[in-house]
Parts: sequence; structure tokens; C-alpha cells
Amino acid sequence: MFARLLRRFGRVDVDREESRVKQTKPKAACRQTSSPENVLNKVQANEEEERLNRELELTTKERNELTDRLLYVTGGSMSKSPYFRPNPFYENLKIKAKEVMSLLHNLDTKNIEHREKFKKLKQEINFYRSQELQETWHRTDPRKTAP
Repeated sequence: MFARLLRRFGRVDVDREESRVKQTKPKAACRQTSSPENVLNKVQANEEEERLNRELELTTKERNELTDRLLYVTGGSMSKSPYFRPNPFYENLKIKAKEVMSLLHNLDTKNIEHREKFKKLKQEINFYRSQELQETWHRTDPRKTAP
């Protein structure tokens, strides 16, 4: 990181063993001052500032769009999304699905009612069959005949 800072300020050949204590050995490398080549004139500085502002605006716009998309994907309804385009085929399909679901619900309730009626009728049939069997048994029973 120190090397990056040195390159940034134009001091490439700096001895990195600086300290506040006086060195006993003289170092071969000496400090160099920043070169005038790195200094930007006002026109270049303004152009660079404008370019960075445009880049910042684009990045902010992209971030806002991605945030909107994330909000859309993670929650909320589709119709409130800025990316929602209503599809007429999809709307018709939703209406038909609701109709089919209501028809299915009606059939279920009717099925339950008919099952209950069928169960009652089955009980009645069993009751009358058992009575008929008892009557035939009494008619054919030899012990019940008169002496």
C-alpha cells in the first residue's frame, strides 16, 4: 500500500527506512520530488471532473434500477412493478382459472351432499333388507308354526 501511495505522489525512489532517529549510514537513493508531468492543467481537470460526474450519475441510475428490480423480485405485487407489462392472454387465463376453481368448489360441495344422501339411502336399504330377512325367517321357522 505504501508503494501505491508513493507512485501516486510521484515519489518512486524513496528509501522506506525513514525514521525520526538520525541514520548512521548514508543511503545511496535520494528522494525525488513530484514531476510536473503529473500535474493537470485546469482544462484537463474540468474534463476529468465532468467525466467522473457522468460516470457517477450513470452508476447511481443503474443502482436505483437494480434496487427497484430487487424490490419487485423480493416482494410486492406484479401490477405495482415498473417492469410489469399486462398481457391480455394472461389476464384471460386468470379469469378462466377463477371460473374453473369456482366450478370445482361447487362440484365438491354437491359431491359432499350426494355422498350424504347416498349414505342415508344405503342405511335405509340395509334396514329394509334386514326386516325382509327377519320376516322370511319367521315365516319359515318351524318352531313358530301352530300345533
